[in-house]
Amino acid sequence: MRYLIGETNWKMVSLSKAVAESGLLLTRCEAGEELADFHSMGQHDLLVLDAALLGRDVSLADLRALRPDIPICLVAASPAPERIASWLMAGADVVMEDSTPLPEMLARLAAVARRAHGIAHPLVERGPLLLDLERRRAHLGDVTLSLSPKLYEILEFLALRPGRLAAREALLGHVYGFENEPAPRVFDVYMCNLRSHLGSVGAALKIETVRGSGYRLEVSERRKEARPLAA
Repeated sequence: MRYLIGETNWKMVSLSKAVAESGLLLTRCEAGEELADFHSMGQHDLLVLDAALLGRDVSLADLRALRPDIPICLVAASPAPERIASWLMAGADVVMEDSTPLPEMLARLAAVARRAHGIAHPLVERGPLLLDLERRRAHLGDVTLSLSPKLYEILEFLALRPGRLAAREALLGHVYGFENEPAPRVFDVYMCNLRSHLGSVGAALKIETVRGSGYRLEVSERRKEARPLAA
């Protein structure tokens, strides 16, 4: 998962720091007037911003129109109930008080981001693959795959969109954000390595390359019962 966070005050900076420390991918935007541009160009799963920016630098209507599929979370200082209601009606998916403890904030953001993908809880089953979004681990049966952070992010991106074509540019944009992307040959090596990790299940789970377009995770078998995962 990748979050886009407007770092326009210390509370939002603290939230960004907590998100990064949790292992999630993070795109930071330090200027409120640039947030709409970051939102339109980025490949993120969730947008988080300070409600004080609304009406000054951005509008909920504009943000929602730019990316209708991306959830929007507002962080506000002691918002009145009627104000919360108006924001929710205008397009926000959740509103949190800025006094909310960071662990609760992280849990609520994760729930909103997951549900935008139609996922109710952090364990995602894709055929023989079990993806633990909270611990950022991937399991085949009772075997935990030894994936680098980049390989995990590629697999997670595809697993959240099973059977759907993921454009190469979108996948790269999600994994690398606005940082320098690797040379095409380097990314091809990443995909080859990821396929090797999944090779033990054969055709039950495979990453298909659609030449000139992108990649797709194809799932043909359900996951067999395995021992409970260790906590």
